[in-house]
This record gives sequence, C-alpha cells and structure tokens, in this order.
Amino acid sequence: MNEKSSANKSSPVSVSKNWLDFAQEDLEVVELLAEQQSSLYRTICFHAQQYVEKILKGILESLNQKIPRIHDINVLVEMCSNFGVKIPLTETEIHFLSSIYIDVRYPPDVGSLPDGAPLKSDADVAIQSVKKVKKWVDEYAHPSQVD
Repeated sequence: MNEKSSANKSSPVSVSKNWLDFAQEDLEVVELLAEQQSSLYRTICFHAQQYVEKILKGILESLNQKIPRIHDINVLVEMCSNFGVKIPLTETEIHFLSSIYIDVRYPPDVGSLPDGAPLKSDADVAIQSVKKVKKWVDEYAHPSQVD
C-alpha cells in the first residue's frame, strides 16, 4: 500500500462555511479530549472521523457537488481528488477513518474496529489525522458561501 500523503501544498481550496462550522464542533471535542488525555478512545475516534467527513463534504459542496449520504472517507477523498483536491492523509489513515463510523457507533458492533475496541493507539492515529487535516484547512482552505 502506498503510504505517501496526498497533500496538495500549493493550491487553495474552498470549504462550505456551513460544513466548516459544523465540523468545528467535532474538532473541539477531539482537541478537548486529547488535551485531557482522555481514555474515551471510541469518542475520540468517532469525532475525528466526523471532523474529516464534514470537511470533505464541505469541499464537495463548495464545488457544487451533491453531497452523498455516506460516511466512507475513502469515497469522499476520491470524490475530492476527482476535482484536484489532495487531502493530506496517507492511505492507511484514510482507511482507518473509514473503518470507524458504524463500527464504533452502534451495538452490537460498538467497539468493533476490525481489530476490536479502539485503543489509545487508535485514538492517537485519529488525533494525528485531525491535526493534519486542521493544519491543511488552516493553511489552504477558505470558507465559501454556497447558494
């Protein structure tokens, strides 16, 4: 598997302000729990996935694309890449975030990442992924109003 980051470090990108504002709540949860060194690993992973998902959907909306009602980060990243938007995550990080949504949310699958309940190492990957995307958004994204 190719582990290169697909970051596009020179091109600005628009993110729908509505989605950006919505994603901010998930970002704040992740940052707060990380700062507190919380052991709520499932919650950290879930909100990390949600933050990235909402940023990707905000990019798609700013490109006037229909927002799919999916939670698959792999698909959303691919959709963005079709418009030349390169998300600063490795394939492993993208796949990991895609594995989170349903698997940590609903019984009886709660805690059922492919390898079991989320661990500190999983939360660490989720936190680092959020930090990478946030840095990229801060540097290259600008909010856009979508009609």
